[in-house]
Amino acid sequence: MPDVTEPELAFEVIHHQLERLARRERGRLVALLVGKLGPARMEMAEDVVQDAVVAAMAAWPYKGMPDNPAAWLNRVARNKAYDRLRKEGREQPWLEEVSDRPGPESQDQQKDQTHGQLFGARITDPELKLIFLCCQPQIAPEDQLMLTLKVVSGFTARDIGALFLKKEAAVGQRLARAKRKLRSYEAAQTGASITDGPSRFEVRERLPTVLKVIYLMFSLGYAPRRGAVLVLRDVAEEALRLAMAVADARETASADANALAALLVFQASRFDARADADGGVVLLRDQNRALWNRDLINMGFSYLKAAQTAVKLSRYHLEAAIAAAHASAPDFAATNWQQLLGVYANLEAMTGSPVVAVNACVAEAFSGAPEAAFLKLEALAKHERLHDYAPYHIARGELLRMLKRPTDAAACFKAALECDTSAPVLAHLRGRLAASV
Repeated sequence: MPDVTEPELAFEVIHHQLERLARRERGRLVALLVGKLGPARMEMAEDVVQDAVVAAMAAWPYKGMPDNPAAWLNRVARNKAYDRLRKEGREQPWLEEVSDRPGPESQDQQKDQTHGQLFGARITDPELKLIFLCCQPQIAPEDQLMLTLKVVSGFTARDIGALFLKKEAAVGQRLARAKRKLRSYEAAQTGASITDGPSRFEVRERLPTVLKVIYLMFSLGYAPRRGAVLVLRDVAEEALRLAMAVADARETASADANALAALLVFQASRFDARADADGGVVLLRDQNRALWNRDLINMGFSYLKAAQTAVKLSRYHLEAAIAAAHASAPDFAATNWQQLLGVYANLEAMTGSPVVAVNACVAEAFSGAPEAAFLKLEALAKHERLHDYAPYHIARGELLRMLKRPTDAAACFKAALECDTSAPVLAHLRGRLAASV
């Protein structure tokens, strides 16, 4: 193996650091730019942030990382946006707006206070504000989710397609359509820009979609469908931050928001135990529960308690209850699978989701009925969206291993290898395949 030179090593280190920084800061930078430029120039905001990342990759390996990398990216992105605006012939230099400078209360700040007094809602977190903006009811519900994941989190059409089990080209068309509708909606507005922020009514109207966006954002970080790592912690932890911000703020607090925060906190508590020292998969039954973050688990139970004010349970309540059951079990053998089966039955009835049905089958197998669970899994084959869903094939393979059918299990693991999934999961599947033949 050839020696790695010092410049090559520095490049790899900086590339890795920049990749993590870009994932963490991208949403905030795009949100700040959209707040300045308006939704009509949303693609410009996305482009200049990406251009800033490319510029960093060209400069930092040779000049070193700046003392404040996030501020560097922000400044470069803003300068690139300003250059584009000048080429468009826009004379007003938005970089000089009073609201960007510290000092006495500005007219914009007074306007924010007036808005709060009149409407009772002011979303100040830039990323949350961008999420609420993208969740325009004039856009189809699923398109709202796709648009927000693309704009705020920077996921590609392929990433989003894997999450929604749809073709990449179809997702690209839906993203373009959603952006056109957002631009046309802004053009139809009179008076204040829609970037001023939602009113109390709009917050409540859009909150269910915002919660779902955060849920999906965490899902993509918790179990990415491609890439070199098992968990994109930057993405998942940002989704967790947003969920807690929504649950904790007076304007957005609700029983469903608390339930979502509980769910994500419980899931995040297991991050350190999900992978081994080499980044490989550690299944739930094999995890060292001493590595589970007890502070987060306690926080999860606090959010779950706050969620009990719900008049009607949401899927977040049920999924949080499942996560809480795992968090409270001292070891895998002590898991109350019968209790979980009841929760899964309610969740499946509520959502009609074949993905939920797959997880319910796994719970049934661990409760002591692998034969019945496998028959239910086989019946789910009628859902086309599961054909390219690796966890479905993995579940079939694991149940077939429990039923002492190694050859059939191997066929399932081979099918899973053909699906979009991360490199550590692929390595895990190859190990399972080798053990089954």
